[in-house]
Amino acid sequence: MLLQKHRLRRMKDWKILFDEGRFVGGDFITLKVWKIDPEKYPRRKYSVDDLMIGFAVGTKIHKSAVKRNRIKRQIREVVRLLLKENKIHNGYMVGVLAKPSILEKSYEEIEQEVVGLFNKTKLLM
Repeated sequence: MLLQKHRLRRMKDWKILFDEGRFVGGDFITLKVWKIDPEKYPRRKYSVDDLMIGFAVGTKIHKSAVKRNRIKRQIREVVRLLLKENKIHNGYMVGVLAKPSILEKSYEEIEQEVVGLFNKTKLLM
């Protein structure tokens, strides 16, 4: 489980992320990344040391909540291990979005994709 300070939960934060961020696409995962600008949204009280990460696996992926939650748990575990090793830069808001082709993938393939996308966005140290 991610620490509470790293969770992207509020709908207003998701809206800001989708309005301001940029997409970085992979084969079966897409990232939405926004470098936090505290001056732009002063009422939200963001700081340049914040790191917020959210995960979204929609019903278009699969109708079964069990399968969607399994995918979320696998992606969340990869990100949790990266955070535990302090490999992700602070000052970003990140949304991790799954694509339908993720259903056939193993944990190792998901791990490679997530690490590759974080490298592509230069979020890894």
